[in-house]
Amino acid sequence: MKKQFNPKNFDIRTNYHLMISGISPRPIAFVSSISLEKDVNLAPYSFFNGFGANPPIVGFSPALSGRTGKPKDTLLNIQDTKEFTISIANSKMVGQVSLSSCEYKRNVDEFTKTGLTKENSTFVKPPFVKESPFSMECKLYDIIHLGNKPASGNLILGEIVNFHISKDIIDEKNIVDPHKLDAISRLGGAWYSKSKEGLFEYKKPRHIGIGFDSIPEKILKSKIITANELSILSSVESKPEIIVNVYTKYKGKKMSSLENACKKFIEKDELDSAWTIISLINESSE
Repeated sequence: MKKQFNPKNFDIRTNYHLMISGISPRPIAFVSSISLEKDVNLAPYSFFNGFGANPPIVGFSPALSGRTGKPKDTLLNIQDTKEFTISIANSKMVGQVSLSSCEYKRNVDEFTKTGLTKENSTFVKPPFVKESPFSMECKLYDIIHLGNKPASGNLILGEIVNFHISKDIIDEKNIVDPHKLDAISRLGGAWYSKSKEGLFEYKKPRHIGIGFDSIPEKILKSKIITANELSILSSVESKPEIIVNVYTKYKGKKMSSLENACKKFIEKDELDSAWTIISLINESSE
């Protein structure tokens, strides 16, 4: 049973908290920008992600103040100068991320307030965070204003013109090691998460999988085999041939024994054997 919520029936605060607690975890962009008066601003944003690789585009959304409807310094600066940097926040700077979110006056430098170090960019004027292992220099691609009311978003899209990546987190194939990146993310309330503590690998099929609709109904209704395990079964390119010795060994076993055997074969990545057990389950009169 699920509850239904119509956003039109709630106030801004309720909708906001539903979004930040349900849309999670969210990566954190440490955005640096400069005003026309040369004042440097640094602020964290978790409505942030990548949006394409050709050209390489990142985006984040600084909302208008929920109380006053006023724009954030970051938005004003980028509208004026068309440049910014994004640095990925990791677990070593979570306190500084939180501190930088304070509403300091427009001419206050959050780098100074947080004790973070400015590193000069190559192609844009705003500096990036030296302590971050992964930073991007960006030039404004577009701003999409999502309303003109308190708490309305402003989707800022930027084209990445330069990366700054610590040598010790990237391999010879130019892939970033998530354990060494040690990125943090935001959830609802005051909650954060450390991505490296929740990492797991799940490889995508290299071919087109046969899908759930190719799995017998008895297996789909199993209380023992999970949806993730069914996904592994349905990722094969075609149904494997029966393994004779496995078929002979398990023929005549009870349904629960067959389901548990299938589960163990899936866990060991012996999918030919798992599918042999499925054939036995499908033949069973239970």
